[in-house]
Amino acid sequence: MNRFKAFAILAAGLALAAPPLAAQDAAAPKPAPTLTAAEEAAVQQALDLGYKLHAYDQAAWHGTDAALEDLSEADKRGIGGWIVNEVDDGWETVFFRPVAGGGFEAAWSGVYDGETVTRRMTYAAGERPLTASEVTQVEAVALMRKQKVERCAASRFNTVVFPTGKPDGGLYAYLLTPQEKTGAIPFGGHHRFEIVNGTIKDRRSFTQSCLTMKTAMEEGKDGRAESLMVTHLLDPVPTEIHVFSVYAAQMPVYVLTQSNERVWVAEVSGGQPRIRVIR
Repeated sequence: MNRFKAFAILAAGLALAAPPLAAQDAAAPKPAPTLTAAEEAAVQQALDLGYKLHAYDQAAWHGTDAALEDLSEADKRGIGGWIVNEVDDGWETVFFRPVAGGGFEAAWSGVYDGETVTRRMTYAAGERPLTASEVTQVEAVALMRKQKVERCAASRFNTVVFPTGKPDGGLYAYLLTPQEKTGAIPFGGHHRFEIVNGTIKDRRSFTQSCLTMKTAMEEGKDGRAESLMVTHLLDPVPTEIHVFSVYAAQMPVYVLTQSNERVWVAEVSGGQPRIRVIR
């Protein structure tokens, strides 16, 4: 086992015998590497996008539960999906249906404020047409779902779409492998598309194969793991998927970036994500 892999196992929380005190004093820990401006920008992007993924995904989850409570069987007929808008007091989930002759209209909406769903509204036919920006999101999801990508679960992909914030007015659209079992966090099978004016400008996957990490201890042992550890091959820093997975796992994720042999930790502090390079 090389030094890099040995350190990674230690960082993941495996118990190793401590060396004698004299040896510890003689080998002071090395300071963490200094990040370049490009690495700092990439880390900040991972934090920003990872937090958005978590927030929008939570809004869709809680919004779906609320919509199922509010909508009658007749109301549910014809619903084609949902989108999420960021609003002043949270994230608004809008369930929509197609309109005869073209276009879409809202069937239900509710705002998730981080704790509960408020401002819940059920709409009659013709009452609340989707805005132009909302239609763009609907079309982005439809375009993304037509693409051939690696699947790592039998269940249908979860989707998240939000503005890139770039001057071209584009969207980031994600196909996310759903968590099918409690205590099993999927790291593989996540894909991002950058869509501008109805065209895919850029696309990427975040792993080269399917990967699911268990948060429970080994069979026959009680309790949960204290952290997760993954090796990342495609980027020199962690990505938004690592940040998103920290929220899903509710524990730190140690990331080994192979290209530069660095060890990072993605974690949540005070509800906000952070990424630190350890070595």
